[in-house]
Amino acid sequence: MQEIPDTMEELFLAWGPAPDPGQWPEYLREDPVRGYGLFCFCQGLALGLRRSEACRRD
Repeated sequence: MQEIPDTMEELFLAWGPAPDPGQWPEYLREDPVRGYGLFCFCQGLALGLRRSEACRRD
């Protein structure tokens, strides 16, 4: 596995929310790794889509 750049880790620690099982689907609340992973993936995908849309408007 590749090394995670220091900048990426700093951004995650400054911006990444703490795990909150209340934001995960019921079936993943007992699996915190998958629950938090899915939550972060969805948030990242939504951010990417918003950025893409903003770039297309310009």
